[in-house]
Amino acid sequence: MSELISVLLPVYNGQKYLRPAVESILAQSYDNFELIVCDDCSTDDSLAILKNYSERDGRVKVFENATQQGLFGNYNKCWERAQGQLIKPFAQDDILYPDFLMAGQKILLERQQVKLVLTARNLIDADDRVIETVSPLPGPREYAGNDLITWSLIFLTNKLGEPVSGIFRRADLSYGYDTRYFHYGDLELWFRLLVDGQLFFNTDVLCAFRRHEGGTTSANHRYLFDLVDALRISRQYYSFLEQIGESKEHLYKRLIEYSALTVNHLTIESGGDESLVRRRGPEPGPNQGVHTDDDFAELLYLALSQITPLIAELDNAKRGITELTDLRRQMNSRSHQVVGWLMSALRGARH
Repeated sequence: MSELISVLLPVYNGQKYLRPAVESILAQSYDNFELIVCDDCSTDDSLAILKNYSERDGRVKVFENATQQGLFGNYNKCWERAQGQLIKPFAQDDILYPDFLMAGQKILLERQQVKLVLTARNLIDADDRVIETVSPLPGPREYAGNDLITWSLIFLTNKLGEPVSGIFRRADLSYGYDTRYFHYGDLELWFRLLVDGQLFFNTDVLCAFRRHEGGTTSANHRYLFDLVDALRISRQYYSFLEQIGESKEHLYKRLIEYSALTVNHLTIESGGDESLVRRRGPEPGPNQGVHTDDDFAELLYLALSQITPLIAELDNAKRGITELTDLRRQMNSRSHQVVGWLMSALRGARH
């Protein structure tokens, strides 16, 4: 049975990589798909590029948002217009290799217990060079969804895969993306699919995720939106951590340490100039409407930037205390040995 696949493509000022992204969809070996594109009030030539494709290929369906929705809101706009039984999220700067749709729909057709299919992917740079190949699971096989949710929460990051790497059945979700999220909306959607189902991980490299300075992922990292979402998703799915005995106190400590290390890394990347690390959200942009332009955001950044050296100092102090304790034990042991030797010598002298 050939099921219709709806490929969701939210677009905002994506002209730089939009053509190769769209062409990678049109080059799929599985041709029963529709490409649902929603333009989120772009100010570049994105809309003209998209309309040109829709005029040439009826499977490309282009819509314009009257007001800007942001990334996950725009995904939902695509979702509302989708007609397919299967949903394939996509991004304006990524690439699908020719057999992605064919492989994904085949697995979902044969394995009804599987709620989500993810594949290995290449990380590529702005010039299409492969930076590395990412295959986080040793498949190809099925994995228990609950285990993967817990695993992801322990690492406080999305190790499973970006939207480009996934495909699933529309019927397995009651709604689309949670628009409260800035950065981990894709991971939260994976979690909802996996709460009551299995993941099939395909080790074939069937897509490419592009890393570049102008990408949403890079922007979210600079603006610390990923840290806000790490807190939010940990709270929302805390019950999975609770099952393995992690207290909320320990979770919050991990979140603070993770945030501090992230801020420290950003500061290092900026050459030590903290003023170069942006703490305010982009206007306009994929997260328009998010108010982060305030003194509290800057105060939080400065506080986090001080935690990393404090953690290092505490670790050094702990190591010092441990070394002193070990030395004291050794001295005590040697003292006992010396006293024992003296007592034996004295007894020998008396005799």
